[in-house]
Amino acid sequence: MVQNWLKLILVCSVAAMVLSCGHGQILESITVRPPGATFEGFGAAAQFTALGNYAYPTQTKDITNQVLWRLDAANFATVTQTGLVTYTRYDGCGGANLTATYYSNPNNPSAGTTVVGSAFLTGAKQGTAACQ
Repeated sequence: MVQNWLKLILVCSVAAMVLSCGHGQILESITVRPPGATFEGFGAAAQFTALGNYAYPTQTKDITNQVLWRLDAANFATVTQTGLVTYTRYDGCGGANLTATYYSNPNNPSAGTTVVGSAFLTGAKQGTAACQ
């Protein structure tokens, strides 16, 4: 009798684990691709994508349209909500971090979890005498 109960508990536990797979996946990190870019001149553009790295089950998904794209430097470039960055400097100088931020609760970001991925961007002349 005890053996039957143990079997029943084991079967129910396995069934619960199988049924929960794919539901409530956990976003662990975001990989921004490409990992960086160097812009040659005014108007140069690069398309970035955000790849969500999930656990339970392990999976990578394109979440480019589910993240908030931002640049941390003013007057460096513009970024669209689809990850298209366009360089707006004429001198080839400057640098900026591009971030892709995912909010599990976009209507109330402080109530959910936040996951961020980033890429570093530079102007082609950054670090040269022309930019000092």
